Amino acid sequence: MSDDAIEIDVAGWVERAKNDPAAYGQRQAAEITLNAIAMTAPLNEKLVLKGGILMGLAYNSPRQTADIDLSAILAAEDNVDEMIRDFLDSAFPSAAAKLGYPDLILKVHSVRKQPKHIEIEDAEFPALKLKVAFAQRGTRQEQALREGKAPGIIDLDISFNEPLRQIQVLELTGGEELLAYGLVDLMAEKYRAMLQQVERNRNRRQDVYDLDRLIAGHEFAVEVRAQILDVFIEKCRSRYIAPTATSLQNPEVKARSGANWDTLELELGEVPPFEKCFERVRDFYETLPWQR
Repeated sequence: MSDDAIEIDVAGWVERAKNDPAAYGQRQAAEITLNAIAMTAPLNEKLVLKGGILMGLAYNSPRQTADIDLSAILAAEDNVDEMIRDFLDSAFPSAAAKLGYPDLILKVHSVRKQPKHIEIEDAEFPALKLKVAFAQRGTRQEQALREGKAPGIIDLDISFNEPLRQIQVLELTGGEELLAYGLVDLMAEKYRAMLQQVERNRNRRQDVYDLDRLIAGHEFAVEVRAQILDVFIEKCRSRYIAPTATSLQNPEVKARSGANWDTLELELGEVPPFEKCFERVRDFYETLPWQR
């Protein structure tokens, strides 16, 4: 174990979904996938975990996602999709056996390059969208999997050309180590995602919820607040966004952040009031050291 690694109880995270067979299977598949990445060079040095699953594993978020978001510290070359597919497919059996899931079969079902209709190395903000299919050995689902169908699915989103400043090391159940966003990069990217909703014509209610939870769960020294602002500005500039201290006062940012807020009830059971969450997230943003 690395001296600065943070121990993560992935097995406990999986077991907490045991009463929901669909979610339980997805979490088992996610645990295998995370370990497959962690035990495979060069993936374990080039892929960095972020997003909702990091919130669940490292920050005890009750949101239920088993989908995996990653940033890549490698060039978006023409064959990067096939390289990642081959590495994962090769590592799945040994990762499953090591974790005690010898009868859970995983296979990369599909890989899509984004944006479409352009070579990935020529794209300014390239990404890969992978679907990992899983099935229990000896079932009809296994036969469907071998026929190219997808009886169970988790999604992997891998983004390239993403500025990264603070990376931490997670020690997964079983001892494998995985790179992940530190708190500074995690918060900075979520604030940027809030601003990007407008130009991308998307709604992302999860960012306000996640940021509010992070803000409530941590004490932020002056230097940490400055780091969050610096990384946020760097991430915004990489996407041609020019943020200001009042950017979250844009009514469209607020409207998109609150769209479908009540659907969080499906994941959380009880949903905190959006207005109070958004106000805390906006207040924290506006009290960052913008005056510098």
